[in-house]
Amino acid sequence: MKNKNWQNIWVIGASSGIGAAIVQKFIAETDESHESNEAGQTTPRHITISARSHETLQKMALASPCISAVPCDVTAPASVDQAIDLIESEHGLPDLVIYCAGFYNPMPVDEFSRDIIAHHIAVNYQGAVNCLEPLLRKMRARGHGEIAITASVVGYRGLPKAGAYGPTKAALISLCETLREELTGSGVVMRVINPGFVKTPMTDQNDFNMPYLQTPEQAADFIYYGLRKNDDFEIAFPPVFVRQLKLARILPYRWYFKLIERMIQK
Repeated sequence: MKNKNWQNIWVIGASSGIGAAIVQKFIAETDESHESNEAGQTTPRHITISARSHETLQKMALASPCISAVPCDVTAPASVDQAIDLIESEHGLPDLVIYCAGFYNPMPVDEFSRDIIAHHIAVNYQGAVNCLEPLLRKMRARGHGEIAITASVVGYRGLPKAGAYGPTKAALISLCETLREELTGSGVVMRVINPGFVKTPMTDQNDFNMPYLQTPEQAADFIYYGLRKNDDFEIAFPPVFVRQLKLARILPYRWYFKLIERMIQK
């Protein structure tokens, strides 16, 4: 694995699902690192966890002395700025930031709602933007840093009942693609995480069979090893499902819509 000396990690959206699972991966690594440090080999890192739920974060923070909980509402720029200022004053600017905050509500066309769409945009897209503005400014000034934004394979192409969720993930992918290129040479690495279906309270709302459904722990494994292994732009999983969807992405519309019709009829 590539040696990445992350001394300060910030996981946003850490109270449940993929975010909580990736925190557990870093806790395990931090504990191992602490044991190595006692032998004079490595330095333990600090992990900051953020979400809106203060009580849940506090319980998680008890798992390791290297964790601190900083509540943050990504939909409120002032809350984001306060969280970053607090983290920076106590532990320094994060070396790695993982954005896992997200909202999902299935929206079939007969329930099309501007309010539902607005809430998806506020959390999934604008929430990431609210975090990126101060982080990019500070990381670029410092000359290094890594940011990984969690989007979704749903952002590859339009899918039924994802009219509120899918466009926000497509927008995140596009934003990360744009920033990745513009940040070349700055020392700041922009990455996107595109999971397939992961069993969480959000996906439990789905009324269809979810192919290649994974646990949050399996998703966290893909993310952790993807982050550790290299600086590739995209971490997407599970591999078989990703290949199928990327193939569907290049199909002409007439073929793509026929494929979707068959999927719906199953």
